[in-house]
Amino acid sequence: MIQGLNCTCSIYRTASGASDDDIGGQDGARSLVYSGIPCRVSSVRPSQFSREQGRETPKLYNVILQPADRAIREWDDFYLTSPSNHEIYHKYVPIEGVQIDSIHPNDPRRHIELTLKKIVRSRAG
Repeated sequence: MIQGLNCTCSIYRTASGASDDDIGGQDGARSLVYSGIPCRVSSVRPSQFSREQGRETPKLYNVILQPADRAIREWDDFYLTSPSNHEIYHKYVPIEGVQIDSIHPNDPRRHIELTLKKIVRSRAG
């Protein structure tokens, strides 16, 4: 077990055959895929270029989770279930990237690294 896995999360998946709602967005129901996964969440500072773009600012997060035998996909939703004082607690955040560690599959230190991206609207103009 990796030290510092001080959070717990769930992974949700949206049905791939979901229909569009009346304004063109997807109206899919989320299904719980995994729950109670130990993890560590850390913020990543966005680049200066992405901050200069205007009204929407990406909030980026790196997540380390174990065990690495989970079939997590890009665009699944990450859902933090504890601790309750975290900024993304009980919020669905899309998974942008999934990297599985290159350690041997039977090694207990093997882990998955996720990249999350949450769009935050700017208060200006």
